[in-house]
Order: sequence, then C-alpha cells, then structure tokens
Amino acid sequence: MKESRSTGKIRLAIMLSSTLAVGFLLGYLASAFVPLVPRPQSPAASMAAAPSPKLSPSEIDAALKAAHASLEAGDVQAAWEKYHQILTTDPNHVEALTHLGIILMASKRPDEAIKLYDRALRLNPQYAHALFDKGQALKEKGDAKGAAEAYQRFLALVPPDSDDAKRVKGWIAELARSNKVQQGNGETSRQER
Repeated sequence: MKESRSTGKIRLAIMLSSTLAVGFLLGYLASAFVPLVPRPQSPAASMAAAPSPKLSPSEIDAALKAAHASLEAGDVQAAWEKYHQILTTDPNHVEALTHLGIILMASKRPDEAIKLYDRALRLNPQYAHALFDKGQALKEKGDAKGAAEAYQRFLALVPPDSDDAKRVKGWIAELARSNKVQQGNGETSRQER
C-alpha cells in the first residue's frame, strides 16, 4: 500500500515538472520570434510592467555560465530562463540563441531550432557552434543536402584534425551514402514502371 502511494507521488511529481517545463518552452515559443524591442510606454506604465532587469556585461557572462550548467544538468527550465534573460539584455547574443535552439531540438522542434540557428548565423556567419547544431537539425529532419552544406561550412571554420571535424566528416560521408542509396532506389522504381 505504501509503495503504491509513493509510486503515485513520484509519478505526480514527474508529471507536474514535465508540465512546467513544457509550459515554459511554449511560452518561449510564443515570444521567441517577436523582436526584443521594448514598446514605447509612459514611465508609469513601464514601471508597472517592468521586465527582468537588464544585465551588465559581467552579469551576462555569469548568466551564460549558469545557463550552460543548468542545461548540462538537465534543468531545461532554468537554462531557458537564463538564456532568455541574456537575450532580453542582448537580443544579438549568438551563443544564447544557439543554446535555445539546442533546447528546442531536445523538445523535437527542429524547425524552430533552425530558425534560431539561422538568426545566430545572420548575426555571425562564422559561429561554428550554430553551424554544427544546424547541420544536426537538418540531418534529423531528413534534409541531407542542407545538413551537408552546414557541415561543410562548419569544417571550414574548425581545425581539420579536431574531434568535431572528424565526427562531422563521418556524418557527411554517411549522408552521401544515404543520398546515393535513396537516388538508387528512385532509379530502380522508375525502371520498374
């Protein structure tokens, strides 16, 4: 009897924490693509509806470290809040944009993640991390050509003998093999007609 109660409590706790995480993620999605430009307001109205305070450059660095630590620990909600706070202060922070994309990928939302990677890459086309993650998102979506292009751009930016470069080269070869197999299957089915 006691075991079933504790199991029920554990299930309830898991369900509630999952619901909260999804709620925060949906809240982000609702605001992620709206430009982070404050609306003109009277001073009285802005005091009543003041967003979280802007961060100083040293606070941005600390918030970024905290967000990364939260993400690595699996605390998606805390990571999302910190990355969003950084973007409220600096809407052009490519690292925060890219890591929010990682959170979206973990939530099986590759299209939204790709939009954030593209936004980061418009701000800094040389940001290798966004290219790496964009390649993974495109690969997951089944866009072999797009993934290979992102990976090739990534390889142009990193040392060729790095572990990431070796891994990406393997993925490119895998994508090329899978593309040839798909093309071969298409030709076979056309010949059968």
